[in-house]
Amino acid sequence: MTELSSSDSSAQTPTQARDIIDALKAAGAAPRRSLELQCGRALVHWQNHQGEAQYERPRHHAMSIYTRGGERTSRQVKGQAVSHGFPGAICLFPAGSQSQWRIQEDFEFVHLYFTDLDLQRCRAKVWDREPNSVQLNERYQFEDQLIAQSGRLLDISGWDTAEDSMAADHLTHWLMVQMVSRHSAVNMPAPDVSGKLSRQQVRLLQAHIDAALPENLTLERMADWVNMSPFHFARLFRASIGCAPYQYVLEQRLIRARDLLRQSGQKITVIALLCGFGDHSHFSRAFRKRFGVTPSQYRDG
Repeated sequence: MTELSSSDSSAQTPTQARDIIDALKAAGAAPRRSLELQCGRALVHWQNHQGEAQYERPRHHAMSIYTRGGERTSRQVKGQAVSHGFPGAICLFPAGSQSQWRIQEDFEFVHLYFTDLDLQRCRAKVWDREPNSVQLNERYQFEDQLIAQSGRLLDISGWDTAEDSMAADHLTHWLMVQMVSRHSAVNMPAPDVSGKLSRQQVRLLQAHIDAALPENLTLERMADWVNMSPFHFARLFRASIGCAPYQYVLEQRLIRARDLLRQSGQKITVIALLCGFGDHSHFSRAFRKRFGVTPSQYRDG
């Protein structure tokens, strides 16, 4: 995953879904922050206050989740409003769709961009079906409490650390399952997941994670180690270990960092990199939150 995060309107936007991104910028929308994931998926947190946007057959699919406002954002057909938004409203824009929008008041929304390949891989891995084409339903400004809750989580979460990226990756895999199972022509309920990982699988995962702590550990990569879909893996991992995979990885990185601070004379910036933290300040904040002191205080103590 590539992190492209910012807290202001100067945030970079991913190259994916350029059609929609250009249309939003032309309508006055500003990206607050963005995050590139894998396989063409990307997240962008937008804000807008007025303007008119027109999506002309985008090449990527998109899901929009309104996080603040939206009551005076309307979809237009022949110059007339046919629906209005609200906090938590969901929109699905399949590739090739067309829609017109009028924005008359401040509001914020999160976009998830993804491709046919994402939908096909999700169908193949979660339901063990051939990776045939999945037709996404075209829907605008509708209610879905589960997806709206995901939008609220994305809104209040940070996007600028490795653990933030892992959490977002985890959540977007879940969103893909919801779209395939409940908002596409496939019409397959998400499978029930019960049980736990075997002791052998747990040992295998622990060994792989320990060896790969400095690297980019996505949910899909970890699931592949035990030949599971990310959807099944995340649920069985939590049932077996007691926390989400990204939480476990963060804990192991912090424990390794603590050991290195105590046992080696390496610079703190080097230790941060060796433990999978791309930025010293992020490492310091995570370490202090977990152990109550900064890395330098721990070493000096």
